Amino acid sequence: MLARKCFMVQVKKSEYIRISRTVVRKLFDMNCFGKGSVYVHVLRSAIPKEDLDKVETVIDALVKQNICCKKKKEHGWKYYLNMDRYDKIMEIIQENGRSSIIPLLLML
Repeated sequence: MLARKCFMVQVKKSEYIRISRTVVRKLFDMNCFGKGSVYVHVLRSAIPKEDLDKVETVIDALVKQNICCKKKKEHGWKYYLNMDRYDKIMEIIQENGRSSIIPLLLML
């Protein structure tokens, strides 16, 4: 069995915004609200190769913000969107350009 390294990768603010927007959009497009949840390797398929190591760090931050939730399953953690934060999820999905609500949510 392979030992997994437990360290957090440093993510720049711009990378965090881009990756989190992609992850939230992917979960929304796949209709992942509670019962419809996905493993992290499915979310990694939407991310460019140079950012693959940063996906778990970004997802953990989204879980801390209660935008995403996770549940333990047979093969690992599955992630889904939190319906209680639907208004914030829609803001993230609809935003484009450089202005973003995500850094503001991190400060809360």
